[in-house]
Amino acid sequence: MIRNFWNRYKVVIVFPALAFGSIAADYSYTRQWKKAQLDHNKQQVQHAVTMFGITRQYLWSVVPMFGFGVGWFLDCKETERMTMFRDKSALYGRTLKEGEKPSWP
Repeated sequence: MIRNFWNRYKVVIVFPALAFGSIAADYSYTRQWKKAQLDHNKQQVQHAVTMFGITRQYLWSVVPMFGFGVGWFLDCKETERMTMFRDKSALYGRTLKEGEKPSWP
């Protein structure tokens, strides 16, 4: 009875057992490797030499602020350049009265 059962279902029993065993072993190895990498990176960050007093931690807050500053500067320069064309278009152009402000800054 058991021999008959084994002969009939051995593939159904062995294949999932091997697949699950190899996946569990790989998962365990990966967890150990990641833990070792994390410990190694923590040691590197603690002993990292900073350049001009800036570490990697602060870089993530400095880069967006620097990008905002550059964008703001370029926007101001573009607005300054476009003042040459203020109220001079063929469709909307007009002569301004004395003391009247331009249509846009």
